Amino acid sequence: MRQGLYFDSHAHYDDARFEEEFPGGAEGALKKAFEEGVCGIVTTGTNPVTSRAAVKIADSHDGIYAAVGIHPSDGRFIKEDDRDGALCEIEAMLSLPKVVALGEIGLDYHYDGMDREMQKYFFERQLEIAEKRDVPVVIHDRDAHGDVFDIISRHKNARGVMHCFSGSAESGRQLAKKGWYLSFGGSVTFKNARQAKEAAAAVPDDRLLIETDCPYLAPTPHRGEINYSGYLRYVVSTLAEIRGTSAERIAEITRENALMVFGL
Repeated sequence: MRQGLYFDSHAHYDDARFEEEFPGGAEGALKKAFEEGVCGIVTTGTNPVTSRAAVKIADSHDGIYAAVGIHPSDGRFIKEDDRDGALCEIEAMLSLPKVVALGEIGLDYHYDGMDREMQKYFFERQLEIAEKRDVPVVIHDRDAHGDVFDIISRHKNARGVMHCFSGSAESGRQLAKKGWYLSFGGSVTFKNARQAKEAAAAVPDDRLLIETDCPYLAPTPHRGEINYSGYLRYVVSTLAEIRGTSAERIAEITRENALMVFGL
């Protein structure tokens, strides 16, 4: 890991937006981020193709690690006859040296017309793989809190991160009590993000993480722009204000928590 203050627990540096919108592309964004105090990044896959890309980026850079998995929205692009092969490929990647988690997996009920049974199939199968391989998972939960909670409750040995946590303070406390880490990104800086701020205030120090989800969810004052790991400082500043502590303290505890959950 590099020297620095901030650990970005969730990013997507394979995303084409970097090449289209950021000066110097993904390489320019990474160079700038490390110059601005970032010490580590987990770049995250959403299907076998982007997971391979995440591994390639991690292998090419000190301080970058990969998570591999099938996102609930990406499962629809995998033919039913190809599902087992895709899951086997994801599982095989977990043996690679810089792969630190299985993710991004979970449920997304935000859009109408999404096949929820397909999402649950991939979610359950990947949780089974994670339990078998004893690796942390990175969970995407959008408008599906009840089903996500029910499913992870059935997988007693599953562990890991609730990425870009959007649940209530009470559900956050329950998840933290069960050993889950809760990660907050740019959305916690938004003026109308009351629930996210309440949840961020409720999470114990030893379960708190930060992320960008870049190139998405740029924080205030850069909302609507392309996001990158250097903008973690705005997330940290907001969390410090919410939790009544210093930005240095938030950077320290979230860095240590990332090292713990990802086994680094």
